[in-house]
Amino acid sequence: MNSQDNDTHLSGMDAFFNPQSIAIIGASANMAKLSGRPIAALLKKKYSGSIYPINPRYQTVAGLACYPSVAAVPGEIDLAVIAVPLEGTRDALRQCAEKGVKAAVVFTSGFAEVGAEGKALQQEIAAIARQNGMRILGPNCLGFIYFRNAVMASFSDVMEVEFERPGTLAFATQSGAFGEKTFMQALQDGVDFSAFISVGNEADLQFSDFISHLVQDKGTGLFGVYLEGAKGGLKFRQAAETALRAGKPIMVKKVGKTGAGTRAAASHTGSLAGNDRIYDAFFRQMGIVRIEELRDFTAFARVYQCGRMPKGRNAAILTDSGGPGVDMADQCEKFGLNVPELSASTQAKIREIIPFYGSARNPVDMTAAIMTDQDLYVKCLRAIFDDDAIDIVFAPGVFMSYTEPALIDETLELYRATSKPLILYPVWDDPSPQSQEMVARFQKEGIPIIREASDAAKAVASLVRYGEKREAFLRAGKGPGIPSDAKKKAHSILRSTTRLTEYEAKRVLAAYGIPVTREELAHSADEAAACAHRIGFPVALKVQSADIPHKTEAGGIMLALPAEAEVRKAYARIMDNVRAHVPDAVITGVLVQEMLPEGLEVIVGVTRDPVFGPCLMCGLGGIFVEVLQDASFRVAPLAAGDAEEMIRELKAFPVFQGLRGKPAADINALIDVILKVSQLAVDFADEIEELDINPLMVYPTGVRVADALIID
Repeated sequence: MNSQDNDTHLSGMDAFFNPQSIAIIGASANMAKLSGRPIAALLKKKYSGSIYPINPRYQTVAGLACYPSVAAVPGEIDLAVIAVPLEGTRDALRQCAEKGVKAAVVFTSGFAEVGAEGKALQQEIAAIARQNGMRILGPNCLGFIYFRNAVMASFSDVMEVEFERPGTLAFATQSGAFGEKTFMQALQDGVDFSAFISVGNEADLQFSDFISHLVQDKGTGLFGVYLEGAKGGLKFRQAAETALRAGKPIMVKKVGKTGAGTRAAASHTGSLAGNDRIYDAFFRQMGIVRIEELRDFTAFARVYQCGRMPKGRNAAILTDSGGPGVDMADQCEKFGLNVPELSASTQAKIREIIPFYGSARNPVDMTAAIMTDQDLYVKCLRAIFDDDAIDIVFAPGVFMSYTEPALIDETLELYRATSKPLILYPVWDDPSPQSQEMVARFQKEGIPIIREASDAAKAVASLVRYGEKREAFLRAGKGPGIPSDAKKKAHSILRSTTRLTEYEAKRVLAAYGIPVTREELAHSADEAAACAHRIGFPVALKVQSADIPHKTEAGGIMLALPAEAEVRKAYARIMDNVRAHVPDAVITGVLVQEMLPEGLEVIVGVTRDPVFGPCLMCGLGGIFVEVLQDASFRVAPLAAGDAEEMIRELKAFPVFQGLRGKPAADINALIDVILKVSQLAVDFADEIEELDINPLMVYPTGVRVADALIID
């Protein structure tokens, strides 16, 4: 994607990153103005291609020939910057289309962000792009910058920064102001960038398009996104999977966490699924690092850009004082890292080095003796690095004016001899030139220096989780064994009615190989009695009506009926209760169902998210789903690892492992159900609105669906 790799047949996306010519439509001779700034930056950064200012008012701009129109430009135009008033935008884009321009950046505001009229205009410019094979970034954006090829298609102050060399972080933002702030702060904190992309209203191209394209860029290894809301969940997922496969993490700062996205729904799953809850689940599923604070962004970027992936979660902590060591240990365990005792042999080596009142366990406390014996630092580090059980090392920065140069040399030499990450949290620091020179040497080596213990631990833990997720993603096996005719059978049932009863919902589940109760549908007391004899006592009776999604409240369920007489009485009582509770309900019969033995009650559900489509939910079932609201979500389709994560992240997970003498639940059988429901949800993504299996009875061996609801 570098300039030397240019192809005369650039695609629309290539034209943003590797244009051989850039036109600025509406160019100003005043380099301080919005429409003059791109020209000034292109010249200052020594962009190697052709620059075409376009404005009928000028003959030249900044020493460049200026043309009256796009058509008047003698050569081809790869990338156009549209910097004209709102009323001239359509005409400018049409001129670009006629010229064969491949890509355009539209600065202009006044589109969908201002109302219906602006939205209609935005749809028009998007149509121009589609009809002519041209790609558009914006409108209402700060533009596009690709540092590697000095592409300055922007008016942002970001163009003014000076890099010794371009970095590896590509940053896309839906907010121009927040994007600039994030960029500038991260730059001050030592993070280098490859690209800055302000996507604006995303009339055509979305942030996901740029991630998908830049995954192929050898110079880009990490992505940052400021996200208010994704327009295309599928496109976002495809980009995330491509980046995960390539080993290029995505960091996302997602705003809008309020309950505004939560809607009323007939199923438990639908009512528990909120907008942000689904986003959070998607991020976990795709290995996306969710950023809460700006410092999280810079800390993770610096830890990742050191180029060393931890092989596990075991961290060792070196300190000169008990307090900072305990704090770092607390932060490590808080964010999911382990702080194990060092091996006996490692502790023995360290005891020979440190004072008798120090600690050789973990954290390793060198004590204040380090102030007079600086050799302690390197000797302790070497012993820790040599411990095979340790994956990550945290150590204090020794950046004092009296620190001997030899200590820095030896530390860097030791670091180069290992592949383990080293993160420095500066216990000692001063602003003297000597100290800052030491800091610069460590930073040049790529060693992250993070001032707060919590930030350091959180960043490393996020990197560990990312690595684990990527490994699981790459080794994901085949899906669950689903009968070959499952979709055909389910389609036949779904097509036969507009609203499904429990009986019909279970038939859909059974078609996908999900174990359901033995049951039959009865239309009279006599039929109910006959069904009960065939199934075997005791049985349960349940009214079947699409008008009664929650049967208990209507008195439509009778349980543990031991004999025929009780079945007949229960049938009559159910009919009386339902007619009194919901007089207009259409009753299709009474389900006679085997009574299941006691087991762990679980809910597995599906809801349709407006961004991501079908999403799976899992939690404790029965009344607990309403009381505890302890549920986990993932976006369909799921891999086996996703389903297992859903179960393990529940607060109630210890219940699945068996408590107070009770046997553990069959988690593998539960995973199988979740995966089959996931496939069902994908197969009927446009038909199934919500689905609840509640409860799914999970036993030490096997599972069984006791009740189910499907809303299509």
